[in-house]
Amino acid sequence: MRWLILFSIFVLAVINFADKTITGLAAVPIMHDLNLNYGQWGIVGSSFFWLFSIAGIVGAGLSDRIGTGKMLLIMALVWTIAQSMILFVAGLPLLILTRVMLGAGEGPFFATAVSHLSKWFKPESRGFALSILNLGNTIGKAVSVPILVLLIAKFGWREAFFSLGVVSLAFFIFWLWLGRVKPPLTVNKVDTVPAKIDWGKTFKILRSPTFVFTTLIAFIGYAVITFSLVFSPAYLTEVKHVSPQIMGYMKAISGGAGAVLSVFASVISDRIYKKTQNVWLSRVLLSSICVSAAGVLFYIYTITNSVPLMIIALIFENAFILLLFTICPIVVNSLLPERKGLMSGIMMGIATTSGIIGPIIFGKVIQGAGANNGFNLNIHVLAVLLVVGAALFAIFARPSHDHVNNIQSSNKFTSSVS
Repeated sequence: MRWLILFSIFVLAVINFADKTITGLAAVPIMHDLNLNYGQWGIVGSSFFWLFSIAGIVGAGLSDRIGTGKMLLIMALVWTIAQSMILFVAGLPLLILTRVMLGAGEGPFFATAVSHLSKWFKPESRGFALSILNLGNTIGKAVSVPILVLLIAKFGWREAFFSLGVVSLAFFIFWLWLGRVKPPLTVNKVDTVPAKIDWGKTFKILRSPTFVFTTLIAFIGYAVITFSLVFSPAYLTEVKHVSPQIMGYMKAISGGAGAVLSVFASVISDRIYKKTQNVWLSRVLLSSICVSAAGVLFYIYTITNSVPLMIIALIFENAFILLLFTICPIVVNSLLPERKGLMSGIMMGIATTSGIIGPIIFGKVIQGAGANNGFNLNIHVLAVLLVVGAALFAIFARPSHDHVNNIQSSNKFTSSVS
């Protein structure tokens, strides 16, 4: 049953990423039909994240109370409504409203999915399970991008959005049955959720170097993802002068191959952890090296017009950024295992605020500096931030050390109260 659960979450991740990707793919026709400039398009990209982060924290915490299965069901319904409303969009205000609604519905997804899978998979195999979750994101890109490009070209962007609403509705109906299945107690016996949150203990963890620098690198990584979602298709077609069809194939190939490479890296991380039981070595150091490489590759992406070279750079950049979102939840969850939904939700809620800030900045830079210079400047800054952030993550994130200190502090507090 756990493999059916994993496959179902994988499918939901495919839908989730397709929902995000379609906006960037339809950027040029939407901007043309609604008469929007790059500055306004940046606001559209940002609007998706206005409630995304808050909903991520609140929704993930709520999932610990009402159940992750019910939370996934609620999200699928919200996605259905938000994507279907696109049929009625005739101007910027309603377009923004649909994106805000979709963002609120998708905010809790990652943390809730991580928490749900953690109930079905033991710690030594969770890296693999979460890599399959992330695989769904990139397979969503690989599978959906050519299809969505075709739907946009043949039927129009509104109809393409609506088709995703129909798919979400189909999952909602399916999950009404599967979501009620309970996980085995043998996996969960060490992860029992206490009735009340110990906020003193939780706030101490949130101030720890491990949580701070894990969240920082996730913040930077999500800024890269946001750029790729909102502006990368336009960059390839408007600056690199790639046709929409070739752009779709580039996204599909780099997404699919990057996903496979990311799973391979996650398996290596799991194996190192099994041998060493060292979270820093297996999770932090490995991902730091990969993210640094992603920064270098992201820079290379701007200095070549060769489609094969751009695809190769995108494959590895996608894989290493994706690995980051397999590793970061594992790292923060190790600090407070009994509150995985809350920890992942807070970390992702903060990290995804880059989705609010980033598109507005990206759009203004492009609008002010011109398409060619503006796009490249954005990418170069992001590349530098990836390298610097990875170094800080490797130096300051010490999961085992911060977890032990938290336990000792909690024990001293309990003894003093007694």
